[in-house]
Amino acid sequence: STLGSVEVEYALLRRDRGRFDAAMRGTIVVEGDDARDFMDRMLSQKLADIKPGMWASAFLVDRTGRLQGDLKVFDTGASLLVDIDIHQAATVATTLDGFIFTEDVRVTDASDRWHRIEVHGPEAGTGFEPLEPMRGCTATIAGHEVHVLRHDRLGVPGYDLFVSMEHAADVWTGLDCGTTGWFAYNMARIEGGTPMCNIDFGPGTLPHETGLVPSRVSFNKGCYPGQEIVARLEHRGRPKQILRGLRMQGDALPVAGSQVHPEGGEQLGQPIGVVTSSTLSPMLGSAPIAFAMLRTNASEPGTSVCVHDEGDSGIAVTGPLEFLDSGAGS
Repeated sequence: STLGSVEVEYALLRRDRGRFDAAMRGTIVVEGDDARDFMDRMLSQKLADIKPGMWASAFLVDRTGRLQGDLKVFDTGASLLVDIDIHQAATVATTLDGFIFTEDVRVTDASDRWHRIEVHGPEAGTGFEPLEPMRGCTATIAGHEVHVLRHDRLGVPGYDLFVSMEHAADVWTGLDCGTTGWFAYNMARIEGGTPMCNIDFGPGTLPHETGLVPSRVSFNKGCYPGQEIVARLEHRGRPKQILRGLRMQGDALPVAGSQVHPEGGEQLGQPIGVVTSSTLSPMLGSAPIAFAMLRTNASEPGTSVCVHDEGDSGIAVTGPLEFLDSGAGS
């Protein structure tokens, strides 16, 4: 959670660079001559045109259009490396494998072979080949080969490292920068507008409920399982709930699980949503901010709502997921 001072660790992310042990991330390896085409037919994002050194975010949905996994797919040239929450890696790998028929494709949950390290901050690119967002490369760190992806999601430049498990300690030391724990990382990712699977949404969620459809779903690609449902919701309807940003108007900081009610509905009626993540934002003068899954008909940006927390309540205003003017890629 922290190595001693959340303030110092947060300052690394905003002023210098900090390394983060992303042990919560799993890795799926997809290999074979048909790997890219197969994944393009399985996922919500258009992958047919990605080339070695490029990556894309995508959803894996079931035939009812509900989320099975939130993935990041990187083409190394030799294979596709799939970044996913480690708790979903085995299930998603099994699901993908079940769709292979005659294709030259091999899907492996390789979470025990790959470790994940992240580096974030204005100076995060120090020591790496200059990369544009959504690009990657293979680098040498501490004498070991590492796959590096540029992914800005904390409101500052960010780099994801796929490191062989046996070399993880050497690479960690070779980065030669300060370390950031979860508390500081969580503050920055909420400010940067980056919800996380299994925290702010999860398996069974509709893609449109996550607020991430623009970065995860292509509506001009070929078919994939669940596509008809996703497309129908895009063009003919809207989800019953959606993830929004909340900015509290007072000093109260609601915790995850706090119920959200219409303003003026402190004692009456059913809740219209629930807080999924929250923090005090140093970049916004220590203002309390949060993500909340809200009923769509009560979530228009600028709507005032009442957040209940342990017998207390406070007013919040709904808005987009990004809280910083610069935003962050999700």
